[in-house]
Formats: sequence, structure tokens, C-alpha cells
Amino acid sequence: MTIGRKPVHYDDLQTYRDEYIKKIDEARDKTKFVSENSQSLFSLGLTMYSKNYDFDSLIYNSFSLSELDENISLHPEQQKVINLINENKGIIFSAPTSFGKTFVVFEYIAKYKPKTVVLVVPTLALIDEYKRKIIKQFRGSFSEYNVYLSIDEEKNYNFEKNNIFIVTHDRVVNENTVAIFKRIDLLVIDEVYKLQKDEMNDRVLILNLAYYNMVKKSIKYILLAPFISGVKNLDQLEDTPKFYNTNFSPVVNKVITYDIIDDDDRIIYTDKILEKIPENENTLIYFPTVVEINNFIENTTVLVNKKDLQANNILTDFVNWARTEIHEEWSLLKAIENGYLVHHGQLPLGIRMLQLDLFNHGNNMYNKMICTSTLLEGVNTNAKHIIITKPARGYNTGNFDAFDFYNLVGRTGRLYQHYLGLAHYIKGPRDPNFTKDEALKSIQFELTDDSIDIGINCNDYAKYPEFVNFLSTLKTDYETYKREVAAKCRFRTVLQLYNNYKKYRTELLSELHLQLNSNNRSKLGIIRCLYLIITGGKGYKFSLLTFIINKLTYLKRMSIREIIEDTKLYYSKENINNLIGTTIRLKTSYIEYEFYNKISVIRFFMECESIDGRYIDIIHDKLLKNIEIIYYVKSPSKKMLKDMGIYDGDIDNIIRVIGDKYESISELQKAIKINIARLGHLSIISRYVINNLIS
Repeated sequence: MTIGRKPVHYDDLQTYRDEYIKKIDEARDKTKFVSENSQSLFSLGLTMYSKNYDFDSLIYNSFSLSELDENISLHPEQQKVINLINENKGIIFSAPTSFGKTFVVFEYIAKYKPKTVVLVVPTLALIDEYKRKIIKQFRGSFSEYNVYLSIDEEKNYNFEKNNIFIVTHDRVVNENTVAIFKRIDLLVIDEVYKLQKDEMNDRVLILNLAYYNMVKKSIKYILLAPFISGVKNLDQLEDTPKFYNTNFSPVVNKVITYDIIDDDDRIIYTDKILEKIPENENTLIYFPTVVEINNFIENTTVLVNKKDLQANNILTDFVNWARTEIHEEWSLLKAIENGYLVHHGQLPLGIRMLQLDLFNHGNNMYNKMICTSTLLEGVNTNAKHIIITKPARGYNTGNFDAFDFYNLVGRTGRLYQHYLGLAHYIKGPRDPNFTKDEALKSIQFELTDDSIDIGINCNDYAKYPEFVNFLSTLKTDYETYKREVAAKCRFRTVLQLYNNYKKYRTELLSELHLQLNSNNRSKLGIIRCLYLIITGGKGYKFSLLTFIINKLTYLKRMSIREIIEDTKLYYSKENINNLIGTTIRLKTSYIEYEFYNKISVIRFFMECESIDGRYIDIIHDKLLKNIEIIYYVKSPSKKMLKDMGIYDGDIDNIIRVIGDKYESISELQKAIKINIARLGHLSIISRYVINNLIS
């Protein structure tokens, strides 16, 4: 193709797009610039800008109107992807964050109306984002669909009607769960780079198994990802999907580097950058860990819009509630009082949702958000800036590469709002330089690798003698192991648990004997024995962590504040914010998943060994049953409310009023609307979630 008189190679197109988008951003009269350059913009595929200023663009846009929004026309690359979905059973689609990948998926559903749709996402935050778009933003296009946020094996779904299931991958890993679907007309798995093999990560295995089980039932499937140049060994997958990637982006991302010679200068330079950014421009401030977030909150000298707290009723109510429910010394409250919002994985979902809404739709009152990588896993924001304070994920800088860096960079810029997104990189003396070419990497799914865990879960276990020998050691059969253990933990994890179990078996049985002969003995002893087996020894803060886990598994639910106050009596030297963060992390992500699953595996070892059933019953009756009740492990209706962001202290009260017979989101909306006056006092978090649901 040519632009003006100069021929342009396809690979150079995005470079030319970037130049034109920058000029739009710089233009004093943007409309005039676009109208004068509409033909070039159209030739570059930037039809969202050329609009009706060029005849060709006028014709194109009139024939590419969106099914979702009559004010939007799909750009040519989006049209191409729609066609590829139509032409192939499976497609792996990689594009920059600003491309509109999710929009393309929803456009396809709205246009072709597949009857049974399953959308698999890695986080609850993404479930909320998908749910909002389907039931609110594009509700006219999806009004004929029943929308579900969970899958209940006990329910009989009407698959003659149109249904959309939005779930995390751990909800579709079980073969019995997948068996409820006779067929899936469209399967979508988001952030599919997480399928890449990682032998240290049990959740990667779960995602691969979810893919394996679901794709066999799927008529069509779409896998979405940013910055992937290819997927190795695709031909080993059943019904090999087509891989397509594009660098098309309707916004420009620019990286500005700030070299520092001392790592201790990172907060100073974060403050300097914040002082330069205009007060009304939305900014993300990225830190690798929550500890570093707390350190910034304590030490920053830049206060943002502090005067506006009292003017925001939601934040005022939230702060008052959090002082009672969490703690008045919580660093999040100090951040809010200083004008910052905070988003990380240790916060309950509803609290994250509330702050994200204020950031995206708060009319610039609260437009500075401190975050970890949790916010960046597919969740969209309207940030113009991001400050990357340190190139790391967690405490390990070695697992952060160009892919991660440009995934952060790509969170800036937004069509029609921020033509140019700016990433401010604070680069320490040992920090690497990143190039965009390095961000495009080829990955390999664990499904196509010689993985013992995939073999065990997919009935191909006989070629792994170490696993066959382990079955013999346990005196169990393959089907029992697969049902009870295989999808919970990797074989490596199970072996380590078994070795730890043998090492600490005597302590566990002794404690269970004491429990059996004393009705008044605290379950803390059981927790400490089991945690010893799980961790392999009395590691970092063993006593403190088990003390908090014990409190978090009381059948009578305690507030975070009550747990903190009790803990401070015994661990007075602990930093209050570390205690709060640890308690919330254990509550929101550890106990329900890792702790519960690993205890279940330990119980399985005991059953294989034919340990006295009374001992096994004690573990269930005093601990596992408590977790199942207060974390809603076996209550789909309550689980749905929790996954929507309803604060757990309110869930039982809501269920008592509306019952638990609802299945879909529309049924839940109806039940809440009818009974809204009877719900009584709810936390600000639950009221906020409910108002968003029914408004």
C-alpha cells in the first residue's frame, strides 16, 4: 500500500499509525487535523479517526457498524478477526491491550448468537468486568441470554435457551462439572498466556486442564492474549487452532526512563514524577509487592486531592465502615485520606471494585491508583500514565521480562480519551532496558509438553513409573487418585506433601488423639500440625500465621478488626499493617483454595493408610467443615454472591431474605429488587455491589 507517494511495507504500518496518532494528540484543532488527513488515516486502518471525513471511510464505516453499539464501527483488523473466528473451529488471537479483543468476542456473540457460551477468565475481577459489559453496557444485545457466574453440578440448566457462563478456570477443571454441557457453542479463554508451563504453579495445571476438558465439547473456541509471537507445538493439540497476531493499536504508548543510581531513591522519583503529572490525569503507580505499596503510602510527600474525601459520600461511608470492620490504622485508609486509591490481590473483591469504579468514573476526584500486577491481568482502566517503580513481580526480579514490562506499559492510553499513554520507568542501576521486540515471545502450553501432571489427569499415566509406584505405596487405584487428588495439586506437590506427612505423622496423630479425648481442646493444635505438613517445617512466622488461620476458621465469623486485636495481644511487636495484610490475604486467597485443597490431600493419605476414622472425622468436623461453611465451598448460591463482591459478613443475611433458589444473574437481580427493602443493614461494600447490579 502507499500513503501519499511513499510505499509502505505491512510491517511498518504501526509505525506510521503511531506517527499520525501522535499528531492527533499534539494538534490544537484535532478535528481539523483529522479531516485534512482522513484519507491517510483510512489507508492505515484508523477508521475510528477518519470516520466520515473521507468518502471511502464513510462507506466503510456504514457497512461495519457494531451490533453492540450503533455509534461504533469495527476497524478492519477487528473485522478480520471476526472472519477468522467464523472460518476456524479454534483461534488463538494475540493483540495489544488497546486493540479491543474482548469487544470483538462480544461482537461475535451479539452477531451470531451462539446458544451456549462459556467465558473462562483468570480472576474474579475479570468476571466482574465481563459481567458488567454483558448485563449493563451491552445489555440490549444480550437480553435473551441467561448469565451465570458459577456452574452447579446439581442443577439442570435449560440448554434450549441461550446461556452465558462466566467463570474462573478452577470452576471448570472438574470433569463432572464439564459433563453438564452436551456441547459448548463458543468457548473463550482470556489471558491464555497463563497456559504456559510452570512446574512451580498448581494453577497453571488447572488452567490447562480446564482448556483440555472444555475444548473437547466446543464447536468454536477463542483464546486471547497480549504480546505472543507464536505457540509451539500447536499441531499436538486436538483440532489445531489457528494462531493470529497483530500489532494494530489505535493508541500510542511511550516509555520515559528515569535513571537512578540508588534503589532507595525510587519513592523520591515517584514523588517527582507525580508532581509533574497534571492533577486531572489518571495515573497508575505500580509496585511489585504490597509491602512496597505500604512503604510508599507511609513515605510519599505528594498528597493528591485530599480535600475531596468529604465530598465523596461513597468514600466517606467506606472509610467509616473500614475503620470498624478492618482497622483505623489500615494503610489503605491513609492512602485514601491522602488522595490515592489502592488495588491489589490481598483486598476483598468488592473493595477493589469500588475503587476501580472511582478511578474510571470518578470525574477526576480520585485519579491516582497504587497497584500491583493484579490490576493489570486483563482489567481495563482509563489511565493516561503509569509509573513503573521497579521492574519485578513479587519479590523476585528474575521472573519479570519484557512481556511483563510492556503489559504494564499497554495499560495506558484509551481510544478517544488518551491518544498517547505514558509509562514512566524508574530504572535502577541493575534494572534492564526493555525493547518491544523482546516482549513478543513464543510460548508452549503445558498440554503439548511431556508433562507428568497432564498424563496423570488425561489417563496417560502408565508411562510414568514414579507415579505408578506411588499408587502402589498409597495402596490406591488410579481412578480414586484422579478423583480425589489429581486436579487439586501437581504430582510434585503431592509427593512433597506425602514426604512431609510421613515426617510429621506422629505429631498429627498425637494431636488428633488429644482432640478425641478432650471436647474443649482448641483446633489450633490441628491447624499447626497440618500447616507443618503443608510447609515442611516451622518456617517464617509459623506461630503467627497458624494463629490467624485458626481465627479465620471459627464457625462464628470474626471481623478483621477483631482478629487483629486478638492477635496483637500475643504478637505485640508485629507491624499493624503487616498483620492486616496477612489476615486479609489468608482470608481472601489462601484458606479457601490452597489450604483447603492440601488438607484434603492429607486426609486422603490418612484414608489410604486406614487411619482410625474417628481421627479423620475430627479433621473434617473441626476444620474442613468450618471452611466449607464460612467460605461457601459447597454453596453455589452464596458463592455467586461472594464472587460478585458482596462482603462475606452480609451474604448469610441476604440469603435469609431472598432465598437460594436463583440461578442466573437476572433471577438474582429480580430477587434482590423485590426484597430490597427487607435486606436491612448492609456494609457499604455490599450496598455498592447491589446498587450496581440492580441499577
